[in-house]
Amino acid sequence: MNHMKKLWGSAVAISLLSASMVGCTPEPASPSQGKDAGQTDSSKPVTLRFAWWGSDSRHKATLEAISLYKTKNPNVTIEAEYGGFDGYEQKMKTQLAGGTAPDLIQLDQPWLSELGSGSELLLDLSNQKSLDLKGFDATYLKNFTTYNNKVIGLPMGTNGRTLVFNKTLADKLGIKADQAWTWDSVLEEGRKLHEKDSKMYLMNSDLGVVQVMFSSMLRQKTNSPMVKDDYTIAFTKEQATEAFDWIQKAYKAGVFQPLGESQLFSGKTDQNPKWINQEMVAIEGWSSEVIKFKDTLPKGTEIQSVLPAAYKDSKTGAAVIRPSMVLSINKQSKSQEEALKFANWLLSDTEAAKILGDVRAVPALEPAKKAIVEANKLDKNVADAVDLAAKNQAVPDNAITQNSQLGDIGKDIIQKVAFDKITPAQAADELVKRYTDKLKELKK
Repeated sequence: MNHMKKLWGSAVAISLLSASMVGCTPEPASPSQGKDAGQTDSSKPVTLRFAWWGSDSRHKATLEAISLYKTKNPNVTIEAEYGGFDGYEQKMKTQLAGGTAPDLIQLDQPWLSELGSGSELLLDLSNQKSLDLKGFDATYLKNFTTYNNKVIGLPMGTNGRTLVFNKTLADKLGIKADQAWTWDSVLEEGRKLHEKDSKMYLMNSDLGVVQVMFSSMLRQKTNSPMVKDDYTIAFTKEQATEAFDWIQKAYKAGVFQPLGESQLFSGKTDQNPKWINQEMVAIEGWSSEVIKFKDTLPKGTEIQSVLPAAYKDSKTGAAVIRPSMVLSINKQSKSQEEALKFANWLLSDTEAAKILGDVRAVPALEPAKKAIVEANKLDKNVADAVDLAAKNQAVPDNAITQNSQLGDIGKDIIQKVAFDKITPAQAADELVKRYTDKLKELKK
């Protein structure tokens, strides 16, 4: 890990040779070909830059997969640019706009809605000779990585929204982790826990997490994303007031860790001392984060992935399911063909899959998923999280709902509610007004 920390955030040059792959599920080379899958006859030197974010385990596995590619293809140099999540989105958007972005970029799926509109920054993967998209579920691609009729990202894994319990701690406290959690039961269990011990909190509560909860409440009331395809709001003021009221109660009752503390660990809840010191019982997050949540707990601690909270009369499922992250190719890359070959290999090669395991949740391609299952490289809690989410899917967000400017409005108002600066009714009024004004602007 010391070596990994030294390399954190820096570019690591690794000599590799490009892959010659046809289709997302590569066929093994015949004996007469004399080459392994992933090899090419080309000896022309090529340099590719590949950027991603993640935990140490993701970095280590990805670098190991890159090294395997090197043994097959020594003439390609891949400069690995990796680090934490903080600041990554803005960095990539700035580099793409400025023409300095890496050839291959790991992106979060919600970012595609903006990157796929206006100026074309990402390569359309729909009709590339080096890619066969048949291995991917067509509906999945249409719902999550297709914008303006162009596929601009390949799912690197399948992500399910999950509630990860420190089961060892929950059992000790008499909390049944695998109950069917409702918004009311979360409030009640959290309130009782905090009243018994003021150091204890039931759940994490940074703005990003609470914003997801807020949108889940509205989605469960309306069976719709927060914004309809025609750029109108799908929820009522009354529904927004109810959701804001729940959030304010959760902070006041000590269900949530105070926002001033939790926000310091936004996007890195696994590093929150409350979680590490076992003074927080559960974390709501993504299945792709389960391993890092587990890794910071004492050895031998049992965790359990369960469905997030839902209303008893919810009109849609409790869990959002979407790509854990996507792999996109910079349209300005001078080595698009080699980038495509590497992307194809990384997502489809079974040897690579065994190395990568579940560091990006459950692989989106069936051969890769089968390979990690057979190699015992899929953590049960990750598999359970995705399986539960798949069986209890919420209606997916559309592109406009994922707009970052709307997201910033929501976070700003949630923050006011968390610090008791405005009432839930005032928050709902402000949300509707600001959303309406912004949507008029965005629709132009």
